[in-house]
Amino acid sequence: MLLFVVAVVCFVAAEFVVGWWALPVVGVVLGLVSARERHVGVRVGAAALIAWLALLAWTAQSGDMPRFYGQLARSMTLPTNVVAGVTVLLPALLGGLAARFGAGLRPGADLAAERGGR
Repeated sequence: MLLFVVAVVCFVAAEFVVGWWALPVVGVVLGLVSARERHVGVRVGAAALIAWLALLAWTAQSGDMPRFYGQLARSMTLPTNVVAGVTVLLPALLGGLAARFGAGLRPGADLAAERGGR
């Protein structure tokens, strides 16, 4: 639980200051730090998703997000729901896969922790 809260705070801070490309960087760092945790990729990916949703909700307060998504979807000839779904799922994939990569980089890290064993 502590890893999840720390990950959400790190993702929000990094994305607010640096931008979207901070997702994989923070993911790798969190993966390196918590390589021995169970399911680190899933946990960090979920934290990235929650952080991104928080930032989208904050941004929606000062803008017209439905209109933006509608225009973007029309320009891509996709349904609005698909564009919104990809916008939310992409951070989870970036953060989770980067954390898994970072966990694998740690010397002596065994993959059994990721698969559910300790």
